[in-house]
Amino acid sequence: MIRKLLITAAAVAIPIGAFAAISTTTTAGASGSDHVGPYTCAITGLVPPAATITFAGVGLSVAGSVAETTTVKQATTAAVLPASPTCGAVNGSIGALKVITATDPCSATTTPALGPICTAGDFAYGSWAAFLAGGAANLVTGLPHPKFKVDGDTFAGTTTAASAIYPGGGCGTDAGFLLSGTVAANEGYSAFSIQTCLGNVTSPVGSAGRFITDVGVNTVKTVQFDPTDSTLSIS
Repeated sequence: MIRKLLITAAAVAIPIGAFAAISTTTTAGASGSDHVGPYTCAITGLVPPAATITFAGVGLSVAGSVAETTTVKQATTAAVLPASPTCGAVNGSIGALKVITATDPCSATTTPALGPICTAGDFAYGSWAAFLAGGAANLVTGLPHPKFKVDGDTFAGTTTAASAIYPGGGCGTDAGFLLSGTVAANEGYSAFSIQTCLGNVTSPVGSAGRFITDVGVNTVKTVQFDPTDSTLSIS
């Protein structure tokens, strides 16, 4: 089950722990600060210690939920990039990340777990099966042009690839996603990567505690990005 996590042809497949390489080229700080070289920033919450992702409806569940449209979005809270020797002299930010969840037309054969509440004309979403099949791919679709503010300057990104991160990779014992892409020409910087590690489940109460232990089993509504391993890099 764990190795199925986020398997895709896309967020979206890159080997375990594949974290976009950070360039060693020396460049001037984008905002004219004293920072030299690529940026590596921790991702934390507006109220530390963690940013969160909130899944739509009741959250991810074994049966899933029902919607009247073919597209369902979830968004994280906007996150902070704390100032540090590798992230510039002032706090930065990263815009809300969105995950588009694939939906399936309701029918007795494709959505049997939802039973009679999933009627013709409606769509099922939010099941663990759908998430495990396409979570990463959906991130590329849902986050085509991320924006970051680092060291006082704004970067406009274009997502080109995403992959699952499995336990034992860049997220330690947790799982997550790695997104990578390009940034518009800006003082020599040309690429970005976002590593999001899914940690503590904060809603609903009664979960097993960590996302990786709830996968495919419990209902998960809100998950924290682990602030220790979740990072944004610009090079």
